[in-house]
Amino acid sequence: MTTYEHEAPLRLLQDNPKLAEELYCGLLGRRLPDYTGVETGSEAMTREHEAVVRNCDNVTVFYRDGEAVFALLFEVQRSEDKRKHYSWLDYIASARSRLKCPVALVVITFDEVTAKWAGEPIDTGHPSLILYPLVIGPCQIPAITDPREGRENLAVSLLSLIAHCRGARGPAVMRSYYESIRHLDQEDWTRYAELALNALGEEDLIMSLQEMIVNDGNLPKSYRVGLFGERYDRGRADGKAEGEAIMLLRILESRGVVINEAARGRILECGDSEQLERWADHALSIEHIEELFV
Repeated sequence: MTTYEHEAPLRLLQDNPKLAEELYCGLLGRRLPDYTGVETGSEAMTREHEAVVRNCDNVTVFYRDGEAVFALLFEVQRSEDKRKHYSWLDYIASARSRLKCPVALVVITFDEVTAKWAGEPIDTGHPSLILYPLVIGPCQIPAITDPREGRENLAVSLLSLIAHCRGARGPAVMRSYYESIRHLDQEDWTRYAELALNALGEEDLIMSLQEMIVNDGNLPKSYRVGLFGERYDRGRADGKAEGEAIMLLRILESRGVVINEAARGRILECGDSEQLERWADHALSIEHIEELFV
C-alpha cells in the first residue's frame, strides 16, 4: 500500500534529480561517470516491442553530450516483499535495454529489518550472475541534529527525520529539521512542512511537529493558515479553552472543592472561553461544585 513515507523520497527525487547523486555518491560512497546533464526519467521500463511493463519507483538518468551514460533506479521499500527479488533484476535489464547505458539499483528503506533483507544477495540462477542491491537505510542516513547541516541539504534532512524520528535522537532530529526549514519562503516552507507531517505517520509524532509550528512566535500567521487552513484558528481557540478548563479544575482542587465526574466532564467539554472565565471567577467563592453552574 502506498504511503506518504513511501512517497516523500520520490517527491524529492522528482523535484530535484541532482539528489540522486547525493544519495548514490554522498550516502553510498559510489562514483558516477562524468556527465553534463541529469534528468528524471520514466518509471515505466517498457521494452521497445514488448507488452511487458515494469514500473520502478523512480529513474534518474545522467547524460554526457546528450547521450545517456548512467541511470539510477530507486525503490522505496517499507517491508519485505519476496516478489522484488524477481522484479528488481528485470528493472535493471529493462532500463539497460531502453537507455543503452549502465544502470544501478538503489533501495531506500527506513527500518533496519527491511534494510537487512533488501541488501541480501539475489541469486538469479545464472552462473556468477548475483545481484547485490545497494541499500540506503537508517545506518546510511545521518541523524541530523544541527540545523546548519540540515539547511545545507533539506532533502537529506527530511530523510533523516523519517528514518530517525522514532529513536532516542528523534526529538533533536525533529527540532533540527524544523529549524532548518524556518528560513524558507512560504511556498517552500509549506512544501517541506507538509512533506514531513504526511511522512511521519504516527499521531504523536505529527502532533509534536504541529506544536512546534503553532508555538513558533516568529512564524508569520499566513504560513500556519496556509498549511492548516481554518483548522489553525479553530485549533488556537480550542487550545485556549482547553488550557482554561484545566486551570479552572486546578483552582477548584486547590480550594478543596470535590469535583464529581459529571462536573469534570462538563468543564473539560466546554469550548467557550468566556464561560470558563466566568466559572473561574465564581470558583473562588463556592464550597460545593453544584454552585459553579448556578
